[in-house]
Amino acid sequence: MTATVPDRPATRDLRTNRPGHGDPIPVGQGDAVDQRIADDFRAEERLDGKIRPRRSPGGIAILVAAGVATVLLPWSVVLAATLPSSYDATHWNLAWVGLDCGIATTSGLTAYLLHRKDARASLTAVATGTLLLADAWFDVSTSDPGGGHALSLAEALLLEVPLAICAFVVAGRALTRR
Repeated sequence: MTATVPDRPATRDLRTNRPGHGDPIPVGQGDAVDQRIADDFRAEERLDGKIRPRRSPGGIAILVAAGVATVLLPWSVVLAATLPSSYDATHWNLAWVGLDCGIATTSGLTAYLLHRKDARASLTAVATGTLLLADAWFDVSTSDPGGGHALSLAEALLLEVPLAICAFVVAGRALTRR
C-alpha cells in the first residue's frame, strides 16, 4: 500500500531520486526510513500560512561565484596595467616546491581514494588537475626566453596539460559511478 504526502507527488524515480517518476516509494506506519523520505517531500510553511517549497543552498553559492567573477575580471585588468613585468621573489624555490608537493599530495590522495572506491576521489582529482594546469601556466609564463621557455612549453603540452585532462576525466568518472 502506498500513502501520499499532501501537496506532493507520491512517487520518486529511484535512479535519480527526483519526484514524479518511477515506482512509488511506500510510506509505512512507524518506519523511520520511509518517514524520512516523506519528510523530504514536505514544504516549509511561511508565517502567513502559505506553503512554499524548500530552497536549495545553491542560490547563495551561485551569487558568491558570480560576485567573485564580477570583481576579479576588472581587477585582472588593473593588475595587467599596473604590475611590473619582472619581480625578484625571495622565496622562489619555496613557491615551486610547495606547488609540486601539493600536486604530489593530491595525486596520492586521489589514488588512495580511488583504491578505496571513495566518491571523494572526484574532489581530489579536480584539485590535482587544477594544480597541474596552474603549474603549467606558471612554468611557461615565468620561464626565461630561449631554451628554458621551449622546455617549459614542451613539458606543459606533453605532460602537465594531458595529466590535468586525465585527472578531470577521472573526476567525472568517479562522479558518474556514484
